[in-house]
Amino acid sequence: MTHPDILKTQHPDWFALYGGKRDTQTGKRLNHLCYSNEELFDATVKWARAQFDVYDYEAVSIMPPDAYGSICQCELCEGKQVDEMGARGKLSNHVWDFANRVAREVRKTHPDKLIACCAYGANTLSPTNIDKLEPNVQVVIVGGRRPRNSLPEQREYVRNLRADWLKRTDRPIIIFENYPFTGRGTYLPAFVAKTIGESINATKGVSRGEDIWLSFPRTHDDRNIGFDHFQVYFTARMWWGGKDADVEAMLDEYCRLFYGPAGPKMKVFFDYCEANYQAMEKEKEKADTALEMIKQAKLEVSPDSIYAQRLELIDKFLNALRSKAKQLGQGRGLVAKMRTVLEPTEPIVVDGKLDDEYWVRHREWSVGRLRELQTGTPPVFGTSVMAGWDRTGQHLYFAIRCDETVGQVSNLPRQDAILPHEKLNITATKHDDEAIWYGDLVEIELATDSHSYYQIAVNPAGALVDLDRGADKSARFRWESQAEVATHIAADHWTVEIRIPVTDDENDPLNQVIGRKPSQSLPWHFNICRQRIRETGSEYSALSPTGTAGFHVPLKFAHFYDGGSHTFDVDETVTDFLIESSAARQLMSGRKYDEALAAFVALSQREKTTDYQKSHALSLAAACARLGKHFERATELASQIPLEAIAKTVQMENLLGERKWDAVVEQFGNEDLSTWPFTQIGAAALARGRAYYGARVGDKADADLRLALEFTSDSRVRMSILRTMGQNRETVLKNDDLALETYRTIARSKTNTGSAEYFTGLQGAARLLTRRGDYDEALKVLNLVDLEKLGGSWRGSMQLSRGQTLEAAGRKADALKSYRDVVADESALKSHRRAAREKAAALESGN
Repeated sequence: MTHPDILKTQHPDWFALYGGKRDTQTGKRLNHLCYSNEELFDATVKWARAQFDVYDYEAVSIMPPDAYGSICQCELCEGKQVDEMGARGKLSNHVWDFANRVAREVRKTHPDKLIACCAYGANTLSPTNIDKLEPNVQVVIVGGRRPRNSLPEQREYVRNLRADWLKRTDRPIIIFENYPFTGRGTYLPAFVAKTIGESINATKGVSRGEDIWLSFPRTHDDRNIGFDHFQVYFTARMWWGGKDADVEAMLDEYCRLFYGPAGPKMKVFFDYCEANYQAMEKEKEKADTALEMIKQAKLEVSPDSIYAQRLELIDKFLNALRSKAKQLGQGRGLVAKMRTVLEPTEPIVVDGKLDDEYWVRHREWSVGRLRELQTGTPPVFGTSVMAGWDRTGQHLYFAIRCDETVGQVSNLPRQDAILPHEKLNITATKHDDEAIWYGDLVEIELATDSHSYYQIAVNPAGALVDLDRGADKSARFRWESQAEVATHIAADHWTVEIRIPVTDDENDPLNQVIGRKPSQSLPWHFNICRQRIRETGSEYSALSPTGTAGFHVPLKFAHFYDGGSHTFDVDETVTDFLIESSAARQLMSGRKYDEALAAFVALSQREKTTDYQKSHALSLAAACARLGKHFERATELASQIPLEAIAKTVQMENLLGERKWDAVVEQFGNEDLSTWPFTQIGAAALARGRAYYGARVGDKADADLRLALEFTSDSRVRMSILRTMGQNRETVLKNDDLALETYRTIARSKTNTGSAEYFTGLQGAARLLTRRGDYDEALKVLNLVDLEKLGGSWRGSMQLSRGQTLEAAGRKADALKSYRDVVADESALKSHRRAAREKAAALESGN
């Protein structure tokens, strides 16, 4: 009734209020309503009467649109949601009161007509505010038999559900069922003949009939027909078999006639599946047992017999179970994880601004950060993600920030030119527009405890595309998440805020995420991914990098759960590009350069390695060669790099390794780095900037180093850029003011505070402050390091700098003590101890 878009503009108050806005978005299939609105009530009564008058229907349906899980937030609806009745009953009183009142009015003019409403979703349970429904209310129980729920405790819930509804009505009920949709990815062998039969017998005499939805193949070569026909056969036979139909006898007959000599073993197979199929999603042993049973049954018949052909129908359906069993046999390797702990104390307003208290005060350790998809390295443009559940556990929130600048540094201006990377690439402005994948977006991939997996894509304009990856390709886009999403575009970033409804009710697989709030023992697996596409290149990143060129690798999805810190089991036999790359890096960090070089070369030759991964591995192999002083080998490795921009960058780095500054300038000085793939600009600009610094071309060095900062997010590399920039400004440009600000930027860092770059930055700042006579400030900078806790050679170096500042300040006694401490420090370098000894001697002699 309320589907026409014109009603959304003519009667906005008929529609539910969420977050201060009416649910009147045009083009949306499921706009929810305000059932407290009397105008809506009157219009519904009028509409129902018109249907009866014009079409002479027996019944008209008065029920909420699918996926109705949250009550309207207007004043009229306030207090009408009964959370104590749980996810399947919280809206029952509200919905059934509306339907019952409509029926009462319609009965006055059409006493022989019926008003139908489904017990479904959040209004599945019978209402507690109505003792007896109007006699013309037709109750339709969605999942009134639910044969998929074949376990004893599940059967009890279904029986109780029917019994409660039969107390509320004197009219026979109608059963609505969604049988397992093989067309939407169902693969578990739910051969539940007995449950089908027993549940149909239980409803005879109290049910008017049934409406069943299922995947029904239109061709006889459909790979799932072996399973689909089984459901239809036993349902139809039980309908026609009378009140005392014997499903056990039917199953015996079916197995004997349909499978011949294999009949007895197929009967055992079907009985085993009915009792154990639900466990096969997680227990490999039970899946393997079922697969072995069908294998043994096939041995009982002649390969060219009709029975073999029929068995093949079942065997073909089980191929997906074979894949699942294989997957269960391979554990998950080392992947990222994210957990939620606290719940928001106030409702989160989905406006894209991320300014709710819950996000603002989100704990740093629970903030996820995306890494480059194929290599696991820091991306150029960072992305952070936060997550949370509401108190009901029925709404999952994500807050995602996508940086569009790497980070501004005080007094370090960006390039004057407007580079091509600065404009967002928005290719869709409407929901369900698949053009979204040609531009900037983030993706949320959710594999719940009940379903694997859902995909939701959102771009900066707020356009959303959602699909069910567990369904056949032809049916994936029929699923609707019912997510509420908002985006916000700022000068240097864009954000996504999204609320995703979650239900444990499997009766409506076409709407909402199906699952239960994840825990340590039953986590979900998920990924947050981002693509950033420009004319000058593209960047792909993920919370849990896949080590491939694509987002869709479910075994690489991160663990997602609610609760305290937890360590998940890791299958040590799993290996991939990311794992092998990490091992090679550890060798490199341990200064085992020859071993690391060999490991990186082997990595570049790995099967299915992309050109980007090969280039990345070979660039690290060349770095190992340079560190081992094997410069010819480094040159050879650079020539093997398939991507031109990375190859040129490594060529520059190789020349720098041999201190050939002029050769870098000569060969690469005319390169317009702003036209390079933006993912490589930072590394290339740093290499050329170092060359200009070495060649004492200060202005060009400064320009390249500033460009490098603009395209480098790795904090350690940024520190290296700043150090070189400071040194260039101090020693080549002779600009102490700019050099001091650069060194101070290093000193303000909260990361990498144990690195050589950090200590060099402190010394540079102290040196320039000392030079201008600001001794107290220089000492404050040096005191950022606790010398008592500092180990290795840097303690002597920092103590020597301290002595020099104290000496310049005229504090000779304090300076002498610092020098003597260096002389006595056996961990200090010989050069530092010698310099300290000479300084101390000069002070003692008065020179």
